[in-house]
Amino acid sequence: MGKLFGTDGIRLDITSGLSPNFFTSLSHSICESFGRDSVFLIGKDVRLGGELIFHGIISGLLSGGCRAYNAGLVTTPSLQFSVKSDGLFDGGIMITASHNPPNYNGIKVIDSDGIEISRKKEEEIEEIFFSLKDEFRSRQIIGNHEVEYYPGVIERYINGVVSQVDDEIIRKKEMKVLLDAANSVGSLAIPGIIRKLGGKVISLNSHLDYSFPGRDPEPTPESLKLTSLIVRESGADFGVAVDGDADRSIFLDETGKVYWGDRTALVLSPFLKEIHQELPSRIFTGISSSSFIEDILKEKGIDVVWMKVGSVDIARRLKQEGGLLGFEENGGIMYPPHQFVRDAGMATALMMELMARENRRASDLFSIYPKTWSIKTKYPLKSREEGFKIYERIKNQYSKYRIIDIDGVKVILEDAWFLVRMSGTEPVIRVMIESKKEGKEKDILKDIERILQVE
Repeated sequence: MGKLFGTDGIRLDITSGLSPNFFTSLSHSICESFGRDSVFLIGKDVRLGGELIFHGIISGLLSGGCRAYNAGLVTTPSLQFSVKSDGLFDGGIMITASHNPPNYNGIKVIDSDGIEISRKKEEEIEEIFFSLKDEFRSRQIIGNHEVEYYPGVIERYINGVVSQVDDEIIRKKEMKVLLDAANSVGSLAIPGIIRKLGGKVISLNSHLDYSFPGRDPEPTPESLKLTSLIVRESGADFGVAVDGDADRSIFLDETGKVYWGDRTALVLSPFLKEIHQELPSRIFTGISSSSFIEDILKEKGIDVVWMKVGSVDIARRLKQEGGLLGFEENGGIMYPPHQFVRDAGMATALMMELMARENRRASDLFSIYPKTWSIKTKYPLKSREEGFKIYERIKNQYSKYRIIDIDGVKVILEDAWFLVRMSGTEPVIRVMIESKKEGKEKDILKDIERILQVE
């Protein structure tokens, strides 16, 4: 059977052409999986090809006997919030390629609980899709059903986020927040959250543009160099940069320093433990997050549950077992009282509340994390078989250390850790290293390169 879904949804390079027939067949398969008469909410970000994909999806849903409503331009978390909360929908489809480069587009399929569909349901849709003939007939003619516009998705989402924090204490601080919206739909939702909480918004890359002229859609220290400078020079209390569909958030302190998502989770978790004593004192994260957070949080009575990389699996386990937070190193923050999905707007509101309650600068809050030196790189990989052999060589060489091998191989050393993991989307093997001692990360990389047999 063929494979369509990646780590989170389906993404395609559209520069070589875009077939609406593909998305018609795909959405027809989604309809059949959910069941005839299922009702879907469809939204999209600003990416090239979004309108073409939208009409392909509508054709497939209607031909399968399903119904659809058009949410228009929305963020992924706002679409998920409506699917979960409005009581009208069996599922949702978000047209986006998230953080991928501008030449990509695709979809995320949302279940009735607002979370991306399970791996089992992905496989079911793939099986239906690859069993369809090139030409298929409509299974049900559903009259003259019109795909109506469904208004208010972003407004209800903003109100939902604001209801989860102490807006009174936040308003008193009158914070100045810089938002880098990546020229996409984050600019339609997150400013409203900040303003409702009494904040002043400094907007950067906030005009909608499918070419993403301001920066790469993925927020990283490299892509946020100008953002960092403007945060510092503008006198903002902090900055937040989002990806193309605004489910991931990377924070910057008032000095312009950029922090990965696991640092944000480290700062938020003790605060959430204090205000949500009814929730289990544990957090869920992918194996790519820093191992240093584990010891810090353990001292505060919070356990870290390590998982495979991928927000879908983290979200569903968080919902099943309960916890304070789910998160990813790349900036995905999942707050259970609101919804079990990555949500940049909710993360921004939580950061505002934490700063207001603590009455401290962002740089002071993030200082809980030690100074470290890190390397992130990747190497070509001939085959997955070669990758598994590399895993075994690493485990043999580092057998006396703690090893976590649920997704690649993560080795916990004294004052350092590293992860070697095959990519799920590229023929490469990724290497992440972090050390509390300057220079040690380079020595570790040399050892890993010997094991990889890099010339």
